[in-house]
Amino acid sequence: MSFIENLKNFLAPPVKSGSGNFITLNIMCNRCKENIKVNLRRTSDISRVYGGHDSPSGASFFVRKEILGNKCNNLIYFKGYFDENLNLISSDITGGKIVD
Repeated sequence: MSFIENLKNFLAPPVKSGSGNFITLNIMCNRCKENIKVNLRRTSDISRVYGGHDSPSGASFFVRKEILGNKCNNLIYFKGYFDENLNLISSDITGGKIVD
């Protein structure tokens, strides 16, 4: 390998198979009923909850996300709280709803 290839491999984040680096939510738009798959990256989209933050009991992480589908221009606002194992414990969503 060349020096540049070794440097790229050293600086690049490790590639993980599957969706282990993401939390996936399925959101349905209230206006057009489109199902939107939302991937929340564990390393950058989710923030730690610190003291003084209005959060539900047991919440360790939170995320705010604006979601826009392909079928209409309805902007969906999502705010969710997660426990230490990144399980969704509380959410507030405007313009859509979470579907299984």
